[in-house]
Amino acid sequence: MLAANSVGLGLRFQHFNEIISCEPQTPWFEVIADDFLSQGPHYEKLETVSQKYPIVMHSVGLNIGGVQDFDPIVLSQFRAIYERFNPLWISDHLCWSAHNGHYHHDLLPIPKTKEALKHVCNRINFLQDFFSRNLCIENITSYIDFEKEDYSEIDFLLNIIDTTKCRLLLDVSNIIINHRNRQLDPETYLNLIPVELVQQVHLAGGESDEGVIIDSHSTKVPKQDIDYLKSLKERGLKAPVLIERDAQLPDFKTLENERKAIEKALA
Repeated sequence: MLAANSVGLGLRFQHFNEIISCEPQTPWFEVIADDFLSQGPHYEKLETVSQKYPIVMHSVGLNIGGVQDFDPIVLSQFRAIYERFNPLWISDHLCWSAHNGHYHHDLLPIPKTKEALKHVCNRINFLQDFFSRNLCIENITSYIDFEKEDYSEIDFLLNIIDTTKCRLLLDVSNIIINHRNRQLDPETYLNLIPVELVQQVHLAGGESDEGVIIDSHSTKVPKQDIDYLKSLKERGLKAPVLIERDAQLPDFKTLENERKAIEKALA
């Protein structure tokens, strides 16, 4: 397992060659599983990295909240790479990301109703049985609110975890963005999270667009996000932390320096 205070990086194609040649001190990497469903040009490079570093696998395309049956071909592709690379754990988002066989570019929220709770739990249980692995689910950013819901977000999330025995991938930055966009205090939400249920943490930087903060993964992690995470650590959180960066990607050395600074701050 990973050290409780370790900070890892998301593995991106642009950085493969430098990581392989320089072997940085990064303690672990998170891999986007969807990028490796077929054996493309980076498949062998991932094999090399996975032999030298622990990896976890994150995805965006399992469509946990969708209403159509899972695509058996796609699920078999996911299972094949999980079996090949044997990640420490696997994760995806608590959202729906496809409809009628078409994938869209957004991770869209699920209405927090009793019907949706039962539906999502059934789908998570199916995936965990299919992969023979526990799944970690991530809280997402949401820019809309539903008019009628049966649960608060945290109660919906905790009911899912209690029913399916999955784990939580806690995205601290997503919580802060959701609350700041609604002019609410994120600390109230963060204080309700049972830290023992958290398998992993995400941190990322966002951007403001016409007064709305967007979860763009395009900037350095804000200091306030690190401070909120430090408060969770003081409450006993022992999960490793991952820095996400997907847009305006800097060179690897710059990203590694940010990782080291955050690791030092959390220590």
